[in-house]
Amino acid sequence: MSEHFRRTDPRYDRRLEVEILVGSTRLTAVSRNVSLGGMFVETQEPLSVFAPLVVKFRVPTQPELIEVSGEVRWIEPGDGICGMGIRWDGLRAREVWALNRYFQS
Repeated sequence: MSEHFRRTDPRYDRRLEVEILVGSTRLTAVSRNVSLGGMFVETQEPLSVFAPLVVKFRVPTQPELIEVSGEVRWIEPGDGICGMGIRWDGLRAREVWALNRYFQS
């Protein structure tokens, strides 16, 4: 992995229901792990690498829905269920706070 794409944030094994929006298309997924830099999700409908998207999910430490834009960075093929590594474009301060509290719980 090149230095430019190397992860800097620790990943936490967390299963969350996720909604992914790509244009007018909605996909459902379940996270396998989450970090402040992105999320790995399992889905039956993987997107192409570099596809721009919006991810929506909830964590118990914040009542509001987290909605963040990002892009697919890599795909893990599978039989029936595939995986996608998603990198956020950026989180707001309150979302960073809520995720950090969630990771510590």
